[in-house]
Amino acid sequence: GKLRVRHWKELNRSLFSARLLEKIGMFLMLSLTILVASFSIISTLTMVVMEKTQDIAVLKTIGATDGTIMKIFHVEGFLLGVVGTILGVALGVLLCFFIKHFGIPINPEVHYIDKLPVSLQPVEVVLVAAASVLISLLITLYPARMASRFGVLEGLRNR
Repeated sequence: GKLRVRHWKELNRSLFSARLLEKIGMFLMLSLTILVASFSIISTLTMVVMEKTQDIAVLKTIGATDGTIMKIFHVEGFLLGVVGTILGVALGVLLCFFIKHFGIPINPEVHYIDKLPVSLQPVEVVLVAAASVLISLLITLYPARMASRFGVLEGLRNR
C-alpha cells in the first residue's frame, strides 16, 4: 500500500479555522462593547455642552473661534476615551493574569483540560485598545460640533 504523510496543521484545519472565527467574533464583540461605552461619552459630552452654553458664549465673545471650541470638546472626549481605555486594558490584563495564575477549574472529562486556558496576545490587546481610542475620538465629533455652533446670544440669554 501507499503511505501518505499529512502535516498536523492539515489534520486540524477545521480546528484552526474555528479558532480564527472565534478571534474575529471576540474582536467584534469587544468593539461593540466599546461602541456602547462610547455612547456614554456622547451623553456625557452632550450634557457638558448643555451646561456650558454660557461659558461657550463668553469664550466666543472674547474671541474664541468655532474651531477652538470644537478642539476643547474633542480633547475632553479624547481624554475620557483614553482614560477609559487605559483602565479597561489594565483591568482586562490583570484579570487574565489572575485567571492564568489561579485558574478557573473546568471538567477535565469533557474538555481534556482541568483549567480554563488563557493566552494573552499583545497584538490583540493593542488592536482592541486602538479601536477603543479611535471610536472614542470619532464619537466626540457630534458633541464638539454642537458646542461650536452655539451662538453668543443663545448662551448669554440663558444666564
